[in-house]
Amino acid sequence: MKKLIAISLLGILSACNSNPTAEKPDGAENYALMCAGCHDPGPGHPGTMLLEQAGRPVASLIGRDDLELEYLRAIVRQGLIEMPPFRPTELSDAEIDEIYAHIMSAKPPVTTPAKPVKKGS
Repeated sequence: MKKLIAISLLGILSACNSNPTAEKPDGAENYALMCAGCHDPGPGHPGTMLLEQAGRPVASLIGRDDLELEYLRAIVRQGLIEMPPFRPTELSDAEIDEIYAHIMSAKPPVTTPAKPVKKGS
């Protein structure tokens, strides 16, 4: 019985401790949390790699200028190929709008090709 009371009290106190005025992540932070793992430039990002295989001129999301907000919303909500759908409880419409603004305003990173290693050096 004491354990049940202690667990109940802990649950109530943790609910009271939530901070409703805590800052929410912006578009860049949500992109980093929810999108970058698959859609950042470079190898090791499956979304980017699939778009490269499809022959897209800019495979990563950052740096694209052909994306429309409604298309992005539809893909985020419904998923596509390997990408799972995101529920409104995971990403709100406002957060998708902020991610879109970040994608459209961010500059793609400058990449330089790797230099081959010279043998005998």
